[in-house]
Amino acid sequence: MGKEFVNVDLVRLSQTALPIARDYDKDKNGTLNKSEYTNFMTEWNKEHKDQSPLLMQLHTKTLTPQALELAKKCDIDSYKGVLTENELKQFMDLCEKKKITKIFKSGTSVKTILTGESETEVASKTAYKNNDDNILSEVNIRSALLRNWMKLDLMSFKGSDKFFHAVGNYEAMRSGSEAIVKEVCAGQDEDKRKNTKRPEADFTEDLYANWLGRELYKMYPDKCPQDLFKALAPTGFDIETSKKSLYKIGCKKNKEKDNWLSKKVKQYSEYFKLDYVRKRIKEEFFGIF
Repeated sequence: MGKEFVNVDLVRLSQTALPIARDYDKDKNGTLNKSEYTNFMTEWNKEHKDQSPLLMQLHTKTLTPQALELAKKCDIDSYKGVLTENELKQFMDLCEKKKITKIFKSGTSVKTILTGESETEVASKTAYKNNDDNILSEVNIRSALLRNWMKLDLMSFKGSDKFFHAVGNYEAMRSGSEAIVKEVCAGQDEDKRKNTKRPEADFTEDLYANWLGRELYKMYPDKCPQDLFKALAPTGFDIETSKKSLYKIGCKKNKEKDNWLSKKVKQYSEYFKLDYVRKRIKEEFFGIF
C-alpha cells in the first residue's frame, strides 16, 4: 500500500475483500487506518495468503507472451502473477516504451483481468481502426470525456469513478485518435495531481482504468462500454441508468429527490464562477484552435 501509510478507502478493495474489511472499519468512516488495515490483512491472509485484496489489479495470465515478459519484470511484490499499484504503472510505461500493440489475449474479459476468474470469452465483429487525428476529433474527445465526467457527478455513486474512467476512455476512443485521447487524459491527470490531495496509488489506479478503457476499445470496438466494464462498478451501482443521456439521468434524479435538479444547476453555476475552472475550460476547449 505504499511506504508511507495513508488510510485505505474501502472502495479500493475487491468484492471479495470488501465484506471482510467492513468489519475492521471500527469508526465506520469508510476507510481503514493503519491498525485497522493491519488487523484486516491478518484476517485476509488466513484464507487469501499471497492474493491482493485490491480491486485494481492485473492477472498476468490474461497477457500475450510478449506482454507477459514485461509483466514478469514488474512483478516484484508477494502477489506473484498479479500486478498492483506501482507495478501497474511500470508495466504500462514499459508497454508504451516497447510499443506493444497487443497486450491481452483475445477474448479476455475485464472480470478475468481483475480477478483471474474465468468468464465467457468476449468476441468482436468489428476490427479496430484508429480514428483521424485532427481538431474536430479533439473537440469530440474532450466533449465525450466531459459528458462522462458529468454523468459521474450526476449519479454521485461512491466507488464508481474507476468504472467511469474506463467507460470515458472507451467512448473517447470512438471520437478520435488514440494519440489525442492519451494526450488529453495525461493533461487532465496531471492537473488533478496538482490540485487534489489524494494518495499517489489512487492516481495510478485512475491511470490504469483509463488504460483499460483504451486497450479494451482496441480489442472490442463494437461493445457497450457500460456492460464491458461492469466488473469495475461497485455493488448496487445502476449500470442501466449509466447508459442513459445526461438529460435522462438528471430527470430521473430529480424525480427521486424533490428540487434536486435546481440545486445541482445552482451548484454548477457557482462552480463555474471559479477562476480556476474558467481557466481550465479555456485551456481544454479554446486552446485547441
